[in-house]
Amino acid sequence: MMDMLFGDNAVWFTAPALLGTGFLLIQLVLGELGGDGALDVDLDVDIDGDHPGAEFGWLSVQSVSAFFLGYGWIGFAAYRFLDLGFTGSAVVGVAAGFGVAWMMIWLLRTFLKLQNNTNVYIQQARGMVGEVYVTVPSGGSGRGEVVLVINNSRHSYSAIQDGENASEPIVTHTRVRVRDVDTASNILIVEPA
Repeated sequence: MMDMLFGDNAVWFTAPALLGTGFLLIQLVLGELGGDGALDVDLDVDIDGDHPGAEFGWLSVQSVSAFFLGYGWIGFAAYRFLDLGFTGSAVVGVAAGFGVAWMMIWLLRTFLKLQNNTNVYIQQARGMVGEVYVTVPSGGSGRGEVVLVINNSRHSYSAIQDGENASEPIVTHTRVRVRDVDTASNILIVEPA
């Protein structure tokens, strides 16, 4: 078995395969144990890109380990089982390594695009139009509830009416405009839209 893995030129495929597989397994174990899933490596690299996942490029730690994994195992299989010789197996391994690295980059970027920033500040609600969920009493005599869509997610806020046009309660399912925001108490001041 050891001769098959490390005999003659097979070591040029087995060593990178074991290195890449080992590193990805370490990342998986660290992620399951509550770590961030990556070894802490300080690199002084400026990343230009506004899209999520810009940091996962061809020279990221994940893509290099994925390249080693693909190059090693596919190159080893081509060398031992397809009898392509060392050069043919190396070419197949390099192509497979780039393919696996590209797939890793694509997957990581795709997953990061799925993340949505749900940090919402109540000041963002000023001027927005929402819908009354719980009737807003007239003249500031009590609180109702308004639902707004901010950053593609629904948020519910307490709301009051204020002003001379607040003689009637605003009933459920009525569209309202946020006229102002009381940041101290997280209450919206609304009027019919």
